[in-house]
Amino acid sequence: MGPARENPKGAEGRVRTAGSSYGWIIVFASLLLLVGSFGTQLCFGVFLKPLVDEFGWSRAATSGAMSLVMGVSGVIGVFTGKLTDRFDVRIVVGVAMALGTLFYLLLSRMHSLWQFYLYFGLGGGICIGSTYAPVGAIVSKWFRENRALALGTALTGIGVGQMVLSPVTAHLIEGLGWRTAYTVLGVVIFVCALPALFVLGRRPPEGDKPSLANGPSGGPERSSAVGSAEGLTTRQAAKTAPFWMMMITGVAIAAGFYIVATHIVPAASDAGIAPTTAAIVLTVSAVVGIPGGIGGTWWLSKKLGHKTALLLACAGQAVAFFLFIPTSSLWAFCVVAALLSLCFSVSTPVRQAMAPPLFGLRSIGAVLGFAYLAWSAGAVAGPILAGLIYDLTGSYDLAFVVGGALLVIGTLSVHLWGDHKRTFRP
Repeated sequence: MGPARENPKGAEGRVRTAGSSYGWIIVFASLLLLVGSFGTQLCFGVFLKPLVDEFGWSRAATSGAMSLVMGVSGVIGVFTGKLTDRFDVRIVVGVAMALGTLFYLLLSRMHSLWQFYLYFGLGGGICIGSTYAPVGAIVSKWFRENRALALGTALTGIGVGQMVLSPVTAHLIEGLGWRTAYTVLGVVIFVCALPALFVLGRRPPEGDKPSLANGPSGGPERSSAVGSAEGLTTRQAAKTAPFWMMMITGVAIAAGFYIVATHIVPAASDAGIAPTTAAIVLTVSAVVGIPGGIGGTWWLSKKLGHKTALLLACAGQAVAFFLFIPTSSLWAFCVVAALLSLCFSVSTPVRQAMAPPLFGLRSIGAVLGFAYLAWSAGAVAGPILAGLIYDLTGSYDLAFVVGGALLVIGTLSVHLWGDHKRTFRP
């Protein structure tokens, strides 16, 4: 008998196993990266009242810094998404996190509103814009069957950062002051970026490259919407109805999320809850979002398909916003925030997971970059609009109505355009 021949399928299986294992390393490095980039920005609500009290700024003016963060990050996200399709993303991430660390250290020395806008707006925008789209693109390229689960796990870093850093920052501000708190957050950005700088540059092995076998509903992709094995260019994708569904949902989900992230602590404290206790609302929200982003995303995507999962998640967020209006006690704030977080944690990874089956992997970084630009537009509008409404009315009720209405529009867009059947002609 001659020497046994290696089974090609067995070799391919070993490549896939090795690739998938390393893919999960990339997922967890991405999770930690988002803890540093997003988690530090989502502590903004804890800083809002101390900054207003010390400098006498209005809430609208102070909240405008968060809007600037998202505007800057949206523009940067388009470019970093494109760079991810072509180059080693570690260079982009490394430079961005170093700059973010520097700007946060400068925040601890600021004395005027323009400095706050410059250091927080630019530093935070660089951090977020250089991580969100690249993480989505990289994880999408490493996974096929478990793409929604992998994206959900990576994006859980946003909630973990909020859960851990918000209460820690509140106690730092209470005990040592907001300047020290900003210095600590600058160090957090740098430390959380280190694992990503070692692992994100590796490419999937040939046998592990994802195919477009799974459509937006979780089943086989029968449409020609992808156009080719490689997928659509950004220009071609922009001519499809699902692309604009992603834009609309991005605006709606982000506006709602950042209204709450920026103003829920002040809203709870306005209801008579102590600021350090009010920060618990953000912690509860983040804790619920972790199993939602991992288990909820995976279960709903498998059972209902991506489109239905996203539709229900958007609708659930709309309901939560309307429930915030009569809320006045700590437990009620926590329950409604938990509902919002659970639905949000499902909607974000599912929305990203829909992109590869709809548009292919050819320009996935650029497509997700534009999707993030829409997200940032909503995030720009949300905080400053809510702050302006409060300054004019002395209440956040109308802001909650606006957030809920936007999510109703997002839900309708998913229903109408959330699959490949409705497209614009090239």
